[in-house]
Amino acid sequence: MNRRSLLLAAPALTLARPTRAQIAGGRPIRMVVAYPPGGGTDLMARAVAQGLRTHLGQNVVVENRAGGNGTVGSLSVAQSRPDGTTLLFASGSELAVKPLLEADLPYDAVRDFAPIALMGITPVGVAVHPSVPASTMGEFIALAKAQPGKLNIANSGRGGVMHLTAAYLALRADINVVHVAYRGAAPAVADTVAGTTQAVVSGLPPLLPQAQEGRLRMLAVAVPRRSSALPDVPTLDEAGLTGFDMSNTVGIVARQGTPADILDAVNAAANRAIQDPEIRQVFVMNGAEPAGSTVEQYATFAQAERDRFRAVVRATGIAVQD
Repeated sequence: MNRRSLLLAAPALTLARPTRAQIAGGRPIRMVVAYPPGGGTDLMARAVAQGLRTHLGQNVVVENRAGGNGTVGSLSVAQSRPDGTTLLFASGSELAVKPLLEADLPYDAVRDFAPIALMGITPVGVAVHPSVPASTMGEFIALAKAQPGKLNIANSGRGGVMHLTAAYLALRADINVVHVAYRGAAPAVADTVAGTTQAVVSGLPPLLPQAQEGRLRMLAVAVPRRSSALPDVPTLDEAGLTGFDMSNTVGIVARQGTPADILDAVNAAANRAIQDPEIRQVFVMNGAEPAGSTVEQYATFAQAERDRFRAVVRATGIAVQD
């Protein structure tokens, strides 16, 4: 299944209303976000959690467990009881990129997690501090070539989608830049706003408000088509770096071994939630395209993402220690 069909999948699903008894007798559900509060993943997770509360009829609490660019929070879910009371609001970094880059990763994205539902797809953007003398991607590349090893590019953590995107950008543009890893997108963006780093590669959610207020200058989005959230910002393809399709995803997974009826119940509730106009608006305002999927569609999609990123990893030769 391709990305576009998944973005249209949720409204076409026939959803049975889940019952309280399907999710551990109605006990509270903990949905882990593996990043600090305030970032786009966190904001979207909280919107979805509210929808799950409504459609499951039980409490859903968001818990931020940051560390290791998603490793700490992901591991906590991988080690949880497979009863549906602990979920992970996962991004593509945890499920598709880190497993390719970290040989000693303490969890296995396929063995340890059961896909439930794809919730959204978020384009990756490139932005600079307003003091950087570059208004286009071409000008930034020229500046980097004139100052090899002098420009710092922030990302949300080693071994994630943003780190990989920045490395692939540097490879394709043939520039020498310094990659600066943070513990999440919010601090990476904040340091670029402060001028500590000159540029940042991030999903659109934390970039949008800063760009709208003029605290960052957007140069490009790393996807084939312009983002509806930033229609005036060109793609990397338009800047001459063809073939870029670097976006992050968010979805819900549980511990592998969770009973199928629980996965189906959460899936039904999640797809109902993502159809809610207010929840969809949270995604759109954060630069994400709301999605939706069956359990099987999300599993197929996640494998396709791993295959796609594997090709980029091979091209860059990137390692998490870089």
